[in-house]
Amino acid sequence: MFKIILCLIALISVSANVKANDTADISNNSLVNIEEITVISSRAPIPLSEVIGSVSVIKSDDIEKRIANNIVDLIENTIGVSAPRSDGYGRIFNEGFRIRGLGGKRVNVLIDGVRIPDSYVGYGRDVVDVDLVKKVEILKGPSSALYGSDGLAGAISYTTKDASDLASKDNPYYSATVSYDESSDSTKVGLMSAFVGNNIEGLIQVTRRDTNERKLHNNTEIEPNSMTGESNSVLAKIKFLLNESIDVTFVADVQEWKNDWDLTTETGFSFFPTPIQTSSALGLDDSTRHRYSIELGFTRENILFDEGRVTAFTQKTDQDQITNKSKLIFEMGMRARPTPYAEFQNFQFNQEIYGFSSEFFKEIGNPSGIKHQIVYGFEYESIEVERPRYRYETNLITRQLNYNIGGHTYPDKTFPDTETIRQGIYFSDRIEITSKASLVIGARYDSYELKPSVDELFNRSNVARNALSYIDDSAVSGKLGFIYDISDSISIFAQYAEGFRSPDYESANISFTNFAFYYSVAPNPNLDSEESDGYEIGLRGNNILGSSRLNWSLVYYENDYEDFIDTQLTGRSPRGISIYQYVNLNDVTIDGFEFEAQALINENYSLYVGYSNSDGEQNGEKLISIDPDQTIIGLNWSSDTGRFNIRGFANITEGSIDGLAPVCGRSGCSNLVETPGRATFDLFFNANISDNIALNMAIRNITNEKFYDWASINGKTVDDPELELYSNSGRTFSASIKYIF
Repeated sequence: MFKIILCLIALISVSANVKANDTADISNNSLVNIEEITVISSRAPIPLSEVIGSVSVIKSDDIEKRIANNIVDLIENTIGVSAPRSDGYGRIFNEGFRIRGLGGKRVNVLIDGVRIPDSYVGYGRDVVDVDLVKKVEILKGPSSALYGSDGLAGAISYTTKDASDLASKDNPYYSATVSYDESSDSTKVGLMSAFVGNNIEGLIQVTRRDTNERKLHNNTEIEPNSMTGESNSVLAKIKFLLNESIDVTFVADVQEWKNDWDLTTETGFSFFPTPIQTSSALGLDDSTRHRYSIELGFTRENILFDEGRVTAFTQKTDQDQITNKSKLIFEMGMRARPTPYAEFQNFQFNQEIYGFSSEFFKEIGNPSGIKHQIVYGFEYESIEVERPRYRYETNLITRQLNYNIGGHTYPDKTFPDTETIRQGIYFSDRIEITSKASLVIGARYDSYELKPSVDELFNRSNVARNALSYIDDSAVSGKLGFIYDISDSISIFAQYAEGFRSPDYESANISFTNFAFYYSVAPNPNLDSEESDGYEIGLRGNNILGSSRLNWSLVYYENDYEDFIDTQLTGRSPRGISIYQYVNLNDVTIDGFEFEAQALINENYSLYVGYSNSDGEQNGEKLISIDPDQTIIGLNWSSDTGRFNIRGFANITEGSIDGLAPVCGRSGCSNLVETPGRATFDLFFNANISDNIALNMAIRNITNEKFYDWASINGKTVDDPELELYSNSGRTFSASIKYIF
């Protein structure tokens, strides 16, 4: 902390003498634009330079120029954020976002204000085609005062494109984009059309992707599971301007994915509980996400609001994870002739969300000069989820079916069908006390219900007939922030924010027993919500030096988490079965600092430097989910005409936590993986060949460095046979060309 204070003092002393009224002619070639308008921090549009707290904004132009195809590409040059990969039933997938060491359901992810579906085993939260996105905003730190449950670590907000972003009354918009990415041997074709009329505007975007498995480093000793996939996405918007103050917008967002797998990692010989030789394992994943909404926007200055909007929405995701196996089972011992079997498995995850929200904005001024920017609203949503699992074996000689496999009798459900009702009302006021000082106060009240529904399939899993949790609770989350202009060029800010995550359908009510492996998981009717307190202090500067400009920020944060939810061995049954439960563990503390600086050197060059450092503890032990220290250096060059642009990034990551205690189980102890420090270099080239044609090219990992992302492999052991499946892709090339008609 002492080092942070010294840095703050130094920055103040350096910046205090810079004249802010000097002028500069600087082109828009920056890697980061602090005047970008953001909404996520307060639900009202505010320039980044005036935000109280830490927010990163990724624009569509940047997504396009870096040829980002997924969330890993999306946040590759954003400090404090990572996107881990996970393994589910032999499928490697992008799990979701991690902010300052915490991820999963502890990060609230929204698209146009609607929650993104949950992730589950074998499924991630990489369910938004980034080509549809106008802007991605990342709020680092607790966000429940604005967005309710799950905003423990932060929030991610996708905003999709509007017709008015691309077209005007005199100029409709039509474009076609074709791209290729070597890292996944994927091709993409995208078509977009937009128009703006006198009282109507509309947009439609269609994208088709064909993908193969992610390429591993050429020094990797094993081969990934072969995969071919396809995805189709459609975004359609139509907006009617009913009069000068009222508009209605209809949105349809449809995405479908199909992946075919050759699951070679699932083949081979196993001895427990019965000797089995699996000769082939083929997988088929079929997923859909459909979102529909209608929004009423209105502008009418009165005592209650200046403008507002009311939105009704529904979103449904259906995911089928099918596996077909051919195997020989040695039912009578290894010396007897084995019996051939065909196994079919379909593990589903279905979630449907519907609800509505209202949001109102009001600006108030008084004779004393104090101004208020007020945002308030109400949200309601119902979330229904189910997880049926179907699995059976067919004896290829007798044609007899067997539904008891691996200690389970199928079909079953490991947690009951559940409806979650969430209601929230919130209020935020940004008070401009003087021209130099502003105060932000905010609060939100949430009520939530967890209503499980027992059926025959769940009872088949809940053989112990464990009692279920019916949760009916509430939470109040607050936020308080302050920003003060120390000089014309530097400001200081501080913030306190609260977060919480209510127990979900799985942690509260999962219940199943595996008799073959002698373990069971039981519900916990006494599970409390996770809570967090976030503290943040920072400095931000915008200094003009002749024809150059320096924008910078330095932030120190500390997040304290209570009643952390995780699994723990809680006892053993009289039959010797180990019993696990989700329980509230001891507190967790994560702190660190982040530094960002951008120098707009002249009309042609800009430089970006970012650095993040985090530490975390749980029960006095290092928290292994914390990403290692990271430094990002970016250099940008633009031609005088602006038609040509070259960006280079160096990503320097320190080694992971060392000296980790080994993991011990029935078969002995294994050391956890540790990663060394590394440096990788990426190069991007962008050319506006004409007014109609744009070419983008990228070379990632120019030096062909082999490495593992800590976010993906923390907690894995050195003897994990599938460890190398998480290695990076090595040097890869990607390119896209866009034609505007």
